[in-house]
Amino acid sequence: MKQGLQLRWKLLATFLLVIAVGIGVIIIITRQLTLSSYSEHLRNMNGGGMMSSMTADLDRAFREALNYALLWGGLAAVLAAVAVSFFISRRITRPVHEMAAATRQIAAGDFSRRVKEDSSDELGNLAQSLNRMAESLEQSEQQRRDLMANIAHELRTPLSSISGYMEGLADGVVPAEKETFDLVRQEAGRLNRLVDDLQQLSRAESGEEQLNPVSIPLTGFLERVRRKLEPRFTAKGVSLTLDVANKRVAVTADEDKLDQVMINLLDNALRHTDGGDGVTLSSDRDADRVFLVVADSGCGIPAADLPRIFDRFYRADKSRSRDSGGSGIGLTIAKSYVEAMGGSISAASDPGAGTRITLSFPAA
Repeated sequence: MKQGLQLRWKLLATFLLVIAVGIGVIIIITRQLTLSSYSEHLRNMNGGGMMSSMTADLDRAFREALNYALLWGGLAAVLAAVAVSFFISRRITRPVHEMAAATRQIAAGDFSRRVKEDSSDELGNLAQSLNRMAESLEQSEQQRRDLMANIAHELRTPLSSISGYMEGLADGVVPAEKETFDLVRQEAGRLNRLVDDLQQLSRAESGEEQLNPVSIPLTGFLERVRRKLEPRFTAKGVSLTLDVANKRVAVTADEDKLDQVMINLLDNALRHTDGGDGVTLSSDRDADRVFLVVADSGCGIPAADLPRIFDRFYRADKSRSRDSGGSGIGLTIAKSYVEAMGGSISAASDPGAGTRITLSFPAA
């Protein structure tokens, strides 16, 4: 409140100073020109002693009347200017008060507060920027809450399984056999993979990952990726086809990170493709960009879910289990790595006809 009052009075003082200078100039110029012209006119009319005395009286009366008119006219102008200036300064400072109140609420954690965008001037632009900041903070806070809830949920499932097996072993309900210990080991492995993924995601989003961009010939690189994942595709009965339009295409990227990105994308495509269908890994280029495409013939993604598939822990198909659906951050890690290497990633899908993930990188 104190800052708003200070601004209001500063504006008012500025207006009054301008008005005072203007009135002073008007008074000085008016007096000089009017009196000079009037005196010259009287001198031309002066023809005798009596006329001279009358002229002096007229000159004195005129000066008094002029001073009287200028005094009261100036006071009236000042009063009117004060009223108008106070009104204008209040109109100007009201949005500042609202924005100050909004920033205090935002600082206190209420990110839903918005201010009115009534004008298109500098204050209106400031209000728009403040609203965009509040919206961004609100989204970040919601993502933080979702992230904490998802992490808790992801950790609870394997921990509950391990706790249940341990209690069963302690009570003698569950036999102490190799199969039991293998199940416990599998759940512990899920925990380890989740922690590793979270650490990897944290490093990728914070920019802590060290990148070593080199020129990578895509033909040999994609063939190595295909051979690495082909046994898993074969086991599920899904074909993995490689389609390289230009055998001499190369991309500038970190080879290890790009390898991990392609594995994440292909692994995600495999999980969402049924046996008998196929996944295609292809590449192409234009004048200065190289494109890598992972296309599957699976169930596809609904249009409402498509913009969020790169969000942390997001699953378009809520019915999938944690085993079949993954941890939900593979695509997030892929997006972070691709953008860190100067590329971009996008998705297109036709529900029931498959999904197409496209990576774009600067050509080597």
